[in-house]
Amino acid sequence: MPKYMPKGCKCASKKRYVSNGITNYSDCIDVCTNPICGTADNLTLLAPVVYDEIGINLCREVPITGALPTTGLPLSASVQVLNVSFAPQGGDATTITRIPGRPNCYLITLTNLAVTFAVTVYDCSKRVVSVLTETATYLASNSSIPDYIYHDEDTNPSDVELEIFAPYGLTYQDGNTQEPVINYIGFSTTNNTLQQGLNMIAIPKILNFDTTTPALTVGITFYIKSVYFSQYLIPHNGRAVVPKGSVVPDEDSVCLDFVSGDLLDYEIKPLELGPPKYEERLKSECGSCEPCNSCYTEPAEQNIPPAEASEG
Repeated sequence: MPKYMPKGCKCASKKRYVSNGITNYSDCIDVCTNPICGTADNLTLLAPVVYDEIGINLCREVPITGALPTTGLPLSASVQVLNVSFAPQGGDATTITRIPGRPNCYLITLTNLAVTFAVTVYDCSKRVVSVLTETATYLASNSSIPDYIYHDEDTNPSDVELEIFAPYGLTYQDGNTQEPVINYIGFSTTNNTLQQGLNMIAIPKILNFDTTTPALTVGITFYIKSVYFSQYLIPHNGRAVVPKGSVVPDEDSVCLDFVSGDLLDYEIKPLELGPPKYEERLKSECGSCEPCNSCYTEPAEQNIPPAEASEG
């Protein structure tokens, strides 16, 4: 049975000469074998899009349980929110319910938010002398919770209600539709990712640092966002150029030339799937060439190298 070879195939018994114009021209581009290099005019991005968001401010005193330095006075501090837990602390839990008659909106009742802080303490020369971990409950729901003593109807009430537009629904714990969740985006390895559905971020600010008590007065802005991944066509201004740290080589060598040279970057161009280019069509296989009539030998296996990284 004749063996069909790709375009440009030739038999061992024939010698073929072609011009540079023919060599550099193809009536068909198959990106499955020859990816296009360059930059797209419009990028198709799957982006996390904020469909709605709402924010509130809360404030309370946070006692410092860790030991503060006794030297390098006066001390100063900064604070970072590591995590917010929505689990009840002996009281009610945060709830998320669909608003009756308004199926695209939800009522979120925030309560008993256990906030874990990283408190960085500095001496008078702004050197870090200690990093403490403290946890405080904001929106304590009742007197059975120790932090209820910091309850204040204006600055730290028992709960707050928020309405939010979430047209594509919620995220559920392990797929259990009885347990809708809010994903907190923090600074721990277990919570620093964005998810579809409801997400929260918290931005703290120290309003007072009392080193004698000791305690911090910390105000926090809580943001609730409904986020869904959507596909968009985005015009852009070209690839980002990453700044490179360079060394001055003492002697010439292949490795030193590479280290002191340009950074590598990928050159394969993302397909522009929409109009006017419709480059998804370039995934079609090119037409087969006619068999060589004078030979039917098995063609040598062709190893097509993968696209290489190029120097940017």
